[in-house]
Amino acid sequence: MIMRAIWTRLALGIATLSLALASGAANAACDVMTGGGFIIVNSNNGPAKANFGVAGGCKDGTPTFGHLEYIDHGIRLNAHGTSITAYIEQPIGVRGICGKARTNLPSPNDNVDFVVRAKDAGEPGVMDEFDIQLTQGGARALVYTTAVPGDYPHRLNRGNGGGGNIQLKKPTTGDFSPLNQSTCPANFPG
Repeated sequence: MIMRAIWTRLALGIATLSLALASGAANAACDVMTGGGFIIVNSNNGPAKANFGVAGGCKDGTPTFGHLEYIDHGIRLNAHGTSITAYIEQPIGVRGICGKARTNLPSPNDNVDFVVRAKDAGEPGVMDEFDIQLTQGGARALVYTTAVPGDYPHRLNRGNGGGGNIQLKKPTTGDFSPLNQSTCPANFPG
């Protein structure tokens, strides 16, 4: 009888916790991050301009809203997002936007996974940040990254000619449950 009473209390506690977690996820804020501009990246050919346009988040309760366009003019890399697999809230003003992309690189690097780390640091956007990493295959082999020691994070205007703006927009209507972070190919520090 004692064991049955303990199990009944334990089961009730588990059910209450499950309901609390489920209702919290269903009622979480739903926001959207958008941005565009350019950064100066270092490559084997020296400093080069890289343009980007990115969006991610949830819209009308769907956490897979977004897109990516990225061009590194120094090595003539073009990455075009084909799907969004995750939108991850990180510390204040930072979001991770993950997905699949098609590039102009030779096979097998023509289809890659991407992760963008973007930060809205307020207006007028001069301290906003953008970095991208491309990986390929089950081993997540690195194909391309802007996150290199000594040159990270890339601010949109730190006196080197970069520019643009990242905007973290207020929550929209609809339920939002962030996707599992494991659907993101990699994580940036910070």
